[in-house]
Amino acid sequence: MAEESIVAKKSLFERKMSVSNVIVALALCLLFGIGIGSVTDPLRSYINEKIENAAPTGDLGDKNFSLYWEVYNTLRQYYVDPTKLDADTLFYGSVKGLVESLGDAPTAFFDPDETKEYKKSQSGSYSGIGAELDYVNKMVVVVSPFDGSPAQQAGLESQDIIVKVNGVSTASKSLTQVVSEIRGEAGTTVTLDIVRPRENNKSYTLEMTRGNISAPSITMKETQDGVAIVKVSRFTEATLAEWVSKWNVVSQDIARQYENGNITGVVIDLRNNPGGYFDAAIVLAGDFLPKESVVAYQREKSGQDQIFATTTTPRLKDIPVVILVNGSSASASEIFAGALQYYKRATVVGEKTYGKGTAQVVVDLKDGSSVHVTVSKWLLPDKEWLNPENPITPDKEVVYDYDQRAEGKDNQLDEAVGLLKK
Repeated sequence: MAEESIVAKKSLFERKMSVSNVIVALALCLLFGIGIGSVTDPLRSYINEKIENAAPTGDLGDKNFSLYWEVYNTLRQYYVDPTKLDADTLFYGSVKGLVESLGDAPTAFFDPDETKEYKKSQSGSYSGIGAELDYVNKMVVVVSPFDGSPAQQAGLESQDIIVKVNGVSTASKSLTQVVSEIRGEAGTTVTLDIVRPRENNKSYTLEMTRGNISAPSITMKETQDGVAIVKVSRFTEATLAEWVSKWNVVSQDIARQYENGNITGVVIDLRNNPGGYFDAAIVLAGDFLPKESVVAYQREKSGQDQIFATTTTPRLKDIPVVILVNGSSASASEIFAGALQYYKRATVVGEKTYGKGTAQVVVDLKDGSSVHVTVSKWLLPDKEWLNPENPITPDKEVVYDYDQRAEGKDNQLDEAVGLLKK
C-alpha cells in the first residue's frame, strides 16, 4: 500500500471485474422510483446520462422512493449555499450513502477521483511524504510512515491523527480529499498538524518536504546477530506476479545464507502491513509449511467453505522463524501469521493484530468509479473467523517502546532476534 492510501478499504485479494451496469444497481435502488418525472433541474439529465435508460434490478420492496426527490427538492429550495448543490456531488454522495448504510467499512464506493487515487496507492510509486493513512471514526490516522521517508524524518508516527493540512482542518473531509492535499510535487513542502493519542493527545506541527516515493513491498535488511530480517510492507505490487518475483529473490537469498551457515534464523516483520493480494500470503506460507497445508478457509455468502492450501514444496522448511506483528498488521498479513502460528512453525511476537477477516471484490464501473464489495469471510486453519474481536494474539506480547525508538532502538525486533538466538 502506498502513501496517503486507503487501508481500511483495501482488499484481501483484488479481482478486477468489468460490470457495465453495476452502478445502476447501486444508484437506482436509492435514486429512482415514483416521482422521477417531477424532477426538472439538471440532476435529471445528469442521472439519465449515467444510467443510459437501464432499469433497477432486485426487490425494492414497498418503498416509495419519491422521498429521495422530496428531500432533494427541499435542499434546492432552502439550503443556504446553492454552490454546494452540485449534481455530481449529490449523485455520488447518494451512492456512497447507499453503500455506507451496510455499516461495513471495507464495502465502499469510490467516485472517479477516489478510484484514481486508490489505484495510485497500489502502484507503490508517486510523489508525496511516504506514509500509510487510514480513515477511522471520521478521522485521518497514520498507519505507518515508510522507512527513510520524508514523513518519518519529520517525526510522523503510527497512530498520529492528522487534524490539519497546511493549516486547513481535515474535519468533514474524505480520506481521498486529505490524500490529494498531502500529495504534491517532489521538493515542495507540506505542513501537518497532528494529535498524538499515546502522549495524551499532545499536538504537534510537522513540516516536511515531499519526495519521489517508491514503496518497497519486500526488503531484505542486514542480518542482526546471525539472524536475517525481512520486512514485508505489503502484499501488493503492480501485479501478483511482480510481488512473487520479488519474494523469490529474497527467499533464495535466505535459503543460501542458511545453508552456508551465515544465518541461524529469520524474522518476518509484518508490522504495519495492511495486506493486499491474498494469494501472495499463500505463496509466502508455501515456503515455510509442508505442501498442501491449509492456510485459510474462505466462507462464501452461501455458507460453503473453500479451502486454500499451499501448493509448492517449501524452500525454507527448516529455518527457525519469528513473525513480528502489531495493531496495523491486517488481512493477508494476519492470514500468514495465523497459519504459521497454528502449525507452530513460527513464534509470533508483538501486539494484537487489526482483525480484518473479510475479502472484497473490486468492481470497476464504466464512469471511472468503483465499488469494493465484501463477498466472503476468511477463517484461520482452526476455522475461527478472523475479526476485530478475534485477531491474531502473539505468542509473546511485546508493546512497542517509543522512548527506545528515539534512541534508535527497536525493542520488538530485539526480542524477536533474541528468541532466535536462543
